[in-house]
Amino acid sequence: MTLSTEIAQLDGTAQAALVKKGEIKPIELVEAAIERIEKVNPELNAVIAPLYDSARNAALANIPDGPFAGVPYLMKDNNASVAGAPTSLGTALLKDYIPRQDSELTKRLKKAGLIILGKTNTPEFGLLPTTEPRRYGPTHNPWNPEKTTGGSSGGSAAAVASGMVAMAHASDGGGSIRIPASC
Repeated sequence: MTLSTEIAQLDGTAQAALVKKGEIKPIELVEAAIERIEKVNPELNAVIAPLYDSARNAALANIPDGPFAGVPYLMKDNNASVAGAPTSLGTALLKDYIPRQDSELTKRLKKAGLIILGKTNTPEFGLLPTTEPRRYGPTHNPWNPEKTTGGSSGGSAAAVASGMVAMAHASDGGGSIRIPASC
């Protein structure tokens, strides 16, 4: 069993505990998550904007001593912006939009010690109960790639369910995480 496989079996709290005890470094968690994303994402299409370089830099920097210090995290491409990262809300209309600053949610997640590793797929404007935007194509269910992941947080749900990361951003205005959880 590889380190990447072992880490994939841990939740975010357990990963953070390993960092706090000094048993693993944040950069090791980030590299293991990148390895899993590179292996699994081509089939699932959950991560649509990798932010590997900035994640590596964050993992090597002074990470805030929050409850999830050093844990890799994926952001849904809707309802939260990451400075310098594309934020399209799943639509071609915003294909060139790159925020200059983090949203308040992103600031708080980083303060908790999370390391933003990339952005996950979402339906256009987060409006549909399936994650199949024209802009990025469908996200496939890790349990059965011919089935839907649901939506609108389908990219995040697929990333967590497949073990790419232990935690990912999701939102719920009309079932946006409840639907993927049931799928």
